[in-house]
Amino acid sequence: MKSKIAVLFTATFVVFSSTHVYAKKRCSDFSTQSEAQYYMEKFGATYLDRDKDGEACECLPGGSKHGSSVCR
Repeated sequence: MKSKIAVLFTATFVVFSSTHVYAKKRCSDFSTQSEAQYYMEKFGATYLDRDKDGEACECLPGGSKHGSSVCR
């Protein structure tokens, strides 16, 4: 019986340890627009592109609207 429990525990641990849980990032979590862009493209975080033009967090340094007072 112990071996079945150990196998079940091991299988459960592998599933949970290989599952990535990411907190929702905001533009303020990044230093530059390119960092935000990379994150958006890699993880599908399209919410970082508020105006839906394909550019994430444009108000950050390096973005096309750098210096904008609105950065969410």
